[in-house]
Amino acid sequence: MKLLRLVFLFLIISILNLGIAPAFAQQTLTVGTVQKYIHAGMSQDQVVMALGSPNIVTQDGNGKETWVYDKMSSTIVDRNKNESALEKGTAIKNSWRGLLNVVTLGLLTDGKTELRDVSQIESSQNTLTIVIKFDEKNSVESFSYHSSRF
Repeated sequence: MKLLRLVFLFLIISILNLGIAPAFAQQTLTVGTVQKYIHAGMSQDQVVMALGSPNIVTQDGNGKETWVYDKMSSTIVDRNKNESALEKGTAIKNSWRGLLNVVTLGLLTDGKTELRDVSQIESSQNTLTIVIKFDEKNSVESFSYHSSRF
C-alpha cells in the first residue's frame, strides 16, 4: 500500500513537470513562453502564473490596464585557444624553421611547433518586450511582443 502511494505521488509530480500544467514560476521569459501560454481571455492571475510579475503596469489612452514585460540579457563569450604559429598567415615567417626541422629530422632544433594564444571575444545583447492589454473584466484582450538581438 505504501509503495502504491509513492508510485502515485511520483506520477503526479512527473505529470506536472512535463508541462501539462502551466509554466508556474517560469525561470526564463522567451518568445516561445508567450506563444505557448498567453492567449485572449486569460485572467490576470493566469498571466502572472505563466510569465511572473510585469515590469510596468499602466493604462492606455482608453483607460485599459496594460502590462509591460521588458527583459534584457547580455552574453559574452571568450573563445581562447592555442593555435600553431604555422596557421593564420605566419607560415612564411616560420617556413625556414620548419624546413630546418624536416631536413635535420629535428636533431638541431627542439622539434616543437611554436604556439600562440588567440583570443576572440563575442558580445551580444538580447531584448524582449511584451505588452499585454486587458479588458474591463481584467481578461487578456490582446498582446504583442518584440524580440531583438544585436
